Amino acid sequence: MPVELRDIALLGGVSVAHAWQLSRFARRVGAARGKFKVNFPATTGNEDFERYYRAQMNALEFFPIFSTTLWMGGLFFHQVPAAIAGVVYIYARQKYFNGYIISVKDRLPGFKLCVRSIIALLGMCVLGFGHLAIETFTGINIREQYLQQYLKF
Repeated sequence: MPVELRDIALLGGVSVAHAWQLSRFARRVGAARGKFKVNFPATTGNEDFERYYRAQMNALEFFPIFSTTLWMGGLFFHQVPAAIAGVVYIYARQKYFNGYIISVKDRLPGFKLCVRSIIALLGMCVLGFGHLAIETFTGINIREQYLQQYLKF
């Protein structure tokens, strides 16, 4: 079955929003360099700057995990719940960044929500891959043969 643009439009929107967010984080770290007088290429020396820097680096470290689970969850499960989880992740990442620049402890609520969003996306991946495997290897389409009876799609 071919994928049409409308099948991935929400995923694309979430991806662009996340890219914009990462660019904003980079600008804030650049501004913090000037504010705390941390010259290139240094990344240490001022504790306040280091929190900005670590908040940005953590966002970049999670980027491949988020991107992969967003797209695989959206393609193999459904784009709407994947996009919703993606928006929650972006909100949580903002909360994490804003908390981290205040104190190390204040990053935790945002971080926990980020992890929960990733777990939800991973769950969508597993369910989607599982459904495809069952349909491919047994010929059973769970969605058509069972769920539609009970959920009245």
